[in-house]
This record gives sequence, C-alpha cells and structure tokens, in this order.
Amino acid sequence: MYRTILVPLDDSAFSERALPMATTLAQHLKSKLILTRVASASVFPGTDATEAQVQAVREAQAHLSGLAARLRKQGLLVEIAVPYGDAAEEILVEVGLHSADLVIMCTHGRSGLGRWIYGSTAEQVLHRSPAPVLLVQPTGESMTFRLEPARTSFLVPLDGSEFAEAALPHAVALASAFDGTILLLRVVEPPTSAYTLAEASLLPPTSEGSFQEAESYLAGVAENLRDSGLPFQTAVQEGWPADVIAHQSAASGPSLIVMATHGRTGVARLVLGSVALQVVRRSSLPVMLVRPVQQPTA
Repeated sequence: MYRTILVPLDDSAFSERALPMATTLAQHLKSKLILTRVASASVFPGTDATEAQVQAVREAQAHLSGLAARLRKQGLLVEIAVPYGDAAEEILVEVGLHSADLVIMCTHGRSGLGRWIYGSTAEQVLHRSPAPVLLVQPTGESMTFRLEPARTSFLVPLDGSEFAEAALPHAVALASAFDGTILLLRVVEPPTSAYTLAEASLLPPTSEGSFQEAESYLAGVAENLRDSGLPFQTAVQEGWPADVIAHQSAASGPSLIVMATHGRTGVARLVLGSVALQVVRRSSLPVMLVRPVQQPTA
C-alpha cells in the first residue's frame, strides 16, 4: 500500500527526526524512500540570483546525498529530490512526480518553533496532498520513536461518518505489517463543549441512547474488520474530541494515531477546524492524517 514514501526535510536537525519513523516503515513495508529538500536562496534586489540559487541546490544535494548514503547501508532503497522554489508547492509537486503513497514529515522545521505545523507549509501539504501525511513530533533531544512488531497499537478516532472511516484501510495496512492492534474510539460530545477534562464531571449527563448508538456503531465497524484477522478494541468516551483523543493516546499506550482530515460534514472539519491540529499539538505520538478520496458536493 505504501510503495513510495516521501520525506520532506530542511537544513535543520528538527526535520530529520522524522527519519526513524520513515526508516522503520520503509523496512517493514519494503518501500522506497524519497528524501526531498526544497532549495531556496535570498538575494538582494537587482542582483543576479543564479549563483545563489545554484549554491543552494548544491548544498541541499550534498545534505541529502549524505543522508541517503547512510540509509542505503541499512539496505534501504533511497532516492533524493532537490526542487527549487516555494516549500509547500514543491513538496506537493514531488508527491505527484513520484506517485508517493505517504508523506512523513516533522511538525517542527528550521526554527524548532512549530514552523511546519503552525505555519503555511504543513498546512498546505495537509490540505492538498492526495497522499496521507504522517506528522512526527520532535520530542526530546533526539527522535528515536519506532514501531515495534507485535507491540504496536493504532488509535483510530471515528465520528460515525464515511469520511472518518477513510482512515480504516490505512490503520489495517499498518497493523497488518506490524502484527498490531487497532483501537477504535468514538467520542460522544456532551451538551456543551466549554470544559476541560478536569471539569467533565460537572457537565450535564449525555443521554444513554447516545452511548448505545456509539457502541453499536463501533461494533459494526469492528465486525467488518474481522476478516483482516487483526485484534481490535473499541472504546466510547464522552468529551470534546481533541481532549479525549489526546488523553486516550496517553492512557492506552497506542503507537500511532490514524485519523481522517474530514469529519461528519465532509468539509475538512478535522484539519481546517481544531481537532486534528489540537491532537497534533497535545499528543506526543505520530499522527497520520488521511484525506478521503470522496469529496463533498457544494
């Protein structure tokens, strides 16, 4: 399912902290890695930019060549790509040129201050990439997070919509490759969302029917997954989705969160709204965001 994995990098150590995850997936899935770095150069107005542009491309090629040589020693198939121009635009072009099945990138870029996820680059890639985007947090001094066979679990938040279920095939593919467990989570929102987890006990109770409907829905989804032969669990919790997903990811110990970028209404609620971005901010786990192929009509 993931024959080609694209890994956008810049000139910082922060961006390279996505490499352990990319390497692990490539090894288990027999995927080809495409390391890409978008070159750019700043020049004074009125001066010839050619030399600066050529130098920027050479530096990027030298950087990626060194990384690629190191990864090839691990038996991986690795290529490099150094386009020149706008970061987001060129990353998306490379996704198309290489028919990438997955993009893996770090949530922090050059400055280490969340430039990729809170700035325009990752947001544009997330919104427009036809391939799923796996975001990795650069926690600690170095990023050493890896998926371990038979010890991995994949948290899949669902809201009852076909849009959200677009994440399921990807969770199944990853769980199959790593002999992992799938945890299906349905969050039942309370009458009001103006609360924190600590204040949840003060909220009016959610109707029993809402919980029963959510449990019945997850049971149906789980039944459809039985043919995969994978172990799975289901959980229904009350709260604001971003809070509950982040809390569940810490409490149950999954290895990776897999969720769709479109929710109930099919209007990119999870990415353009707050849920996915809040989950990325609050959870230390990698988050794979899948954009459903079916798009809503106006």
